[in-house]
Amino acid sequence: MGRHYLEKSLIDGMTWQSWLPRLLGRPADSALELGCGNGEALASLLRLPTARKLVGIDLDETRFAAATQALGEAGKNVSFRAADINHIQLEESSYEVIYAIQAFHHFENLEHIFAEIYRALRPGGFCILDEYVGPARFQWTDMQLDLTAKILGLMPRHLRMYRQGAEKLAEGRSSVEDVVRVCPSESIRSNEIVPLFHKTFDVLHHKNLGGTIQHLLYSGIVHNFPDDDPATDRLIDCVDGLEQTFIENGVLPSDFVLMIGRKN
Repeated sequence: MGRHYLEKSLIDGMTWQSWLPRLLGRPADSALELGCGNGEALASLLRLPTARKLVGIDLDETRFAAATQALGEAGKNVSFRAADINHIQLEESSYEVIYAIQAFHHFENLEHIFAEIYRALRPGGFCILDEYVGPARFQWTDMQLDLTAKILGLMPRHLRMYRQGAEKLAEGRSSVEDVVRVCPSESIRSNEIVPLFHKTFDVLHHKNLGGTIQHLLYSGIVHNFPDDDPATDRLIDCVDGLEQTFIENGVLPSDFVLMIGRKN
């Protein structure tokens, strides 16, 4: 499943982390990750290297100590800041790259954040989002749910079984209140990210990564799909192909995207 996602995100056969320094002819001077979590992506970008100096911002500063220790000597080129990104204030023209990986859909104050990103990027700098942009608060559309149920009906029964023994016949739609109860920031304005991104930046790449059906389809049953099993791999390939056909023909939107924009 992850293979298809990765393949769709490639640019000239490379991940964006490798493509960007190839485009620039060098590593970026400085990069900022919004919602850096435990700093794993920062360490990866430093190793490649995608950028020479990196800054990570997240609300939970308890993770920073472990990340700094794991980076070791390389940590001198990485710094962390604890801040609420909804109210972030960034230094003008300070970064060549600002990115987020599966974090942006937790941000509410999108207009302010995009304005701060634009202000903080140097002229010609890049904003990169690898992100969930589907229905806000996971309010799946009727078409998503209907197609998911139909594809489930085509799958062998042993692949549809939850761990507790029940059979998955459909995917449900939680209420907004239930989604908020589990995570108050979950996909709070996810469906507004794409138009605001396109409004703010000169978009170089907008790659549809899918997930509109597969995100729902495999929820709760992904443990039934072993790696490197030819029959299972063929089924996953077929499901991915169906989803991609629906997206390419405008039947469904893509709930996950990679977008690369440039500051004019």
